[in-house]
Amino acid sequence: MRAQLRTTTTQLQQAQNELAALKAGQPAGKAPAAPGAPPPASELETLKKELAASQAQLASERHARGQASAGNAQLRDQAQAASEKAGAQIAQFRGAYDELLKMARASEAERQRLAGEAALQRTALTQCEAKNTQLYAVGQEVLRAYETMDVGSVLASRQPFAAQSRVKYEQIAQQYGDKLYESRFDVRAVSAPAPAAAASATEGKPQ
Repeated sequence: MRAQLRTTTTQLQQAQNELAALKAGQPAGKAPAAPGAPPPASELETLKKELAASQAQLASERHARGQASAGNAQLRDQAQAASEKAGAQIAQFRGAYDELLKMARASEAERQRLAGEAALQRTALTQCEAKNTQLYAVGQEVLRAYETMDVGSVLASRQPFAAQSRVKYEQIAQQYGDKLYESRFDVRAVSAPAPAAAASATEGKPQ
């Protein structure tokens, strides 16, 4: 486009020079005409037409350049608007991602807490089953002891002079009572090891 514009400008310059030379009575590139000899009318008319065509072409080129410049400005504005819109969407997506990340972390913490509670309940159930087994065994021992005790042993333990027998049976009763107490299930004993484990984990961390 610029080369064509330069060519058109050069042609226009040449046409103007030729026209000026004709008006002065000296055609460009020719020997001076005789004094008082007018230039040929056909040549002058041709030059005028060429000059008008050159001017029209120059105006068309200028108009095309103006439209191209306006189109480029419009494209720049559209590109800038698209860039700003994309930036806003990226910021919106980043905010949504951060919110989802917070929710995921909270869900993971809740899952770990529930998993810990479930493990604690499983431990409590295991200990409870073990205590029940111990209580059942103690009960069976008590039943066997009473089954093997005869009437004479019972009467002898109630006599005032049978102090040794009473002491013996009291010791037996105390032993069974201790076994029953040891076999008692205490839910507080299930959660007691947790702080100790946490403390040992803390002590094991490098300072």
